[in-house]
Amino acid sequence: MGFFESILAFLTAFCMIFTGFMDYGTPKSSKEVELVKEEKMVLDAAMYAGQGITTDGEYYYTSGSLVGIGVAGLAKWDAETFEQVAVNKKAIPQKYIDAHDSDHIGGISYYNGKIYGAVENANEDVNLIITYDCETLEALDSYVVRTDLLTDGIPWCAVDADNGYLYCSPFNETDYIVACDLETMEFSHIIELSETVYRIQGGEVYDGVLYLSNDDKTGDDKILTVDVATGEVNTLCSRSLPSLAGNEAEGVTVFPMDDGTLIHVLDYDKTVGVYVRHYKLAE
Repeated sequence: MGFFESILAFLTAFCMIFTGFMDYGTPKSSKEVELVKEEKMVLDAAMYAGQGITTDGEYYYTSGSLVGIGVAGLAKWDAETFEQVAVNKKAIPQKYIDAHDSDHIGGISYYNGKIYGAVENANEDVNLIITYDCETLEALDSYVVRTDLLTDGIPWCAVDADNGYLYCSPFNETDYIVACDLETMEFSHIIELSETVYRIQGGEVYDGVLYLSNDDKTGDDKILTVDVATGEVNTLCSRSLPSLAGNEAEGVTVFPMDDGTLIHVLDYDKTVGVYVRHYKLAE
């Protein structure tokens, strides 16, 4: 282990121990779900895990962006041990940075050996879906998504393999979901929602239902569900996430694990780093 790696390992251990003594409340959720376990990431690990999360059942994949210092990366984690097994610290290829000032990778989704990443630029006027090889985390292909439908960037994307679509939406406020053809990424149709949704940070499709992670500035974060056939929106659960410096609910992935957990959410705790929290549905 080199000098820099030794220093980083020491700082990481210190942060983990120090924050372990800090108690500013237990995360709370409504009765529909039960928190089973959580992982905490600080420093370097947190840099590549603060935006999106997805899984193939064997590994978790996370994305992280710190625009101010030029970080936009992907990481791969063992689903049982949550040990990092791969990282791409420069997940946005230089050609997109040069051409569009692309600087932010948000929500991600897994399908058929690929990670689909929502990538936006500083002016929020070029929205990309970039695919990545899930083994190497290296970029494969890119597609432009219509900016007139996504006027404030592209915060997330979710693959609906059964129906052959990729979904995304505006961030701050929207009453529709954009559906693109999964093969070509060409615009397909709009899903009109039964109610307006706000600050959607991530999405994933499981068993025909689109799950969305909502970050509410009041602290009452929610997991929403959308019937992609009708646009009906429902609240699966709400979550209260205490933090000294504030907390942002980020991406979500939905997949049944052996421990009974189904919903796996990234939470950016501005005091500590990043948590991955795993929930099961209440019986």
